[in-house]
Amino acid sequence: MKKALIVLSVLTVLLSSAFATGFKDSASAQEKAPTELVIWSAAQEKEAKALVAKFNVIHPEIKVNIIRAGAGELNTRLNAEQPKPSGDILLGASQEILDGSYNYFRAYKSVNDSKLDKNLRDRADVPKYYSYSMPIQCFMVNTDLLKPEEYPKTWKDLADPKYKGKIIMGNPALSGGAYAQLYMIYKLYGESILPSLAKNCTFTPNSTTVGESVARGEYAIGVTAEYNVSKFMVSGSHVTYVYPEDGTGLRFDGSAIINNGPNPKAAELFMDFLTTEDAYRTIRETQGRRVVMDNIPDPDFLPSLKNIKFFDYNAVEAQKLRKDLTDRFSEMML
Repeated sequence: MKKALIVLSVLTVLLSSAFATGFKDSASAQEKAPTELVIWSAAQEKEAKALVAKFNVIHPEIKVNIIRAGAGELNTRLNAEQPKPSGDILLGASQEILDGSYNYFRAYKSVNDSKLDKNLRDRADVPKYYSYSMPIQCFMVNTDLLKPEEYPKTWKDLADPKYKGKIIMGNPALSGGAYAQLYMIYKLYGESILPSLAKNCTFTPNSTTVGESVARGEYAIGVTAEYNVSKFMVSGSHVTYVYPEDGTGLRFDGSAIINNGPNPKAAELFMDFLTTEDAYRTIRETQGRRVVMDNIPDPDFLPSLKNIKFFDYNAVEAQKLRKDLTDRFSEMML
């Protein structure tokens, strides 16, 4: 009897060990073979889908769900869903948001890290975000509605009463690009100019509407990222660009892995892909964005960086001021 009990005990230990080993192997296999990925995209839906299509050529086993919204909306969601957000990747968000919500992103060094300019990513040794594109802000003008001598030349011109009702821009409280525009005007001319700017402009919650409205001739002037101008010039729309003579901020947007997201391994694989030349070419070709690899040409019809006047853009300060500045400006918009 005693011998039987000993044998039974040994078998129990062996079976328990085998079960535990099998469980660990199963968990390990699951970690190595991700099947889902959730992308929160501040980038346009067309380019997000193009990137996912390229990614799925490499990883067809991963089903990708894209949630498209403005950068400000996605940042609000990121903060609201802590400590277990439902997204894995924040795609194409402004640098202000990436710096402002820095603790909610996970450090990860892409396999392509050594190929990228260190000034165009998070400065940490193991970065939390990588550059997506350079969303240089400018004016988009409908050439059927304004003559060249009538174009606005500076940020200050946007507050000129002669342009009242002729300008459309994104809502700075919802759009990262529109907030960058507001911050630049504020830094150049102070708060006194903002009430006149608010009276002159129509504001849209979706920045995509800016380029579309100017191209259709609904507004003469749109304040937007330069890639929107390039896109409509390529399509034959009667529009052109104006880079402000008083300068525009040199800034970039980027992408990050969301900390504590549901699919961490899939997020790493996507970040590895997103930092390849193939991905940057897709961004350039799909949306006409200016990207951060020297061997990829500038957007069609747009000037080189050396022909654009820039000023220093303090993304950290911009993020610190964001809530207070957008709250005050929102009241002026009423």
